[in-house]
Amino acid sequence: MITLQSQDPFRTSARFQQEIERFHLRTFELALDIDTDVFFARPTQGWSVAENYTHITGVCHTMRLIFSPLHNPATWVMRKAPDERPDLKEFMKEYHAGLEKGFRSGPFTPAREEAADADSARLRQATILEKWKDSWQPLAENVGRYSDSELISRQFYHPLLGRIPLIEAAYMAIFHSIHHLQKAEKKAGTTLLPPFFLD
Repeated sequence: MITLQSQDPFRTSARFQQEIERFHLRTFELALDIDTDVFFARPTQGWSVAENYTHITGVCHTMRLIFSPLHNPATWVMRKAPDERPDLKEFMKEYHAGLEKGFRSGPFTPAREEAADADSARLRQATILEKWKDSWQPLAENVGRYSDSELISRQFYHPLLGRIPLIEAAYMAIFHSIHHLQKAEKKAGTTLLPPFFLD
């Protein structure tokens, strides 16, 4: 079913900022109990738990550029976003399906994470998680530069999804992290995601 996102009173800049802050803080708390051996364990396929966290931290931090003043004029060039859009949960499913088909990380491929000894492992793990916890702030600050009507009506081009409203681009930061933390959960053997806020 198609919902009129432009009429959704809940998808505002303030609501997004509350949700991304809560998401980061909760996922940070859930990760604190991961044993360092598990956190840095070299998987047979894909990235370690540590590398998933460094990847999503880098992507979230870089996503602030979508909403930077330099990008602002480009949002006018791409015309007005359509009034009818799938709801955010359906948008997330579409985005995750695209990621599962294969999407190169390119410059966002994390460096290999290894720790020489127990003390350096604990310190490195704490550093990685602290950076993750705070990485939402520059993005949220830049999103806050736009009015709610601008977030719904202006567009951003994503190579996987095409043109999407800016509000969806903002939520993509959470949805991208969910995708990687689902993978990290399997390697960590523990829950890393809080209850889903769109349910």
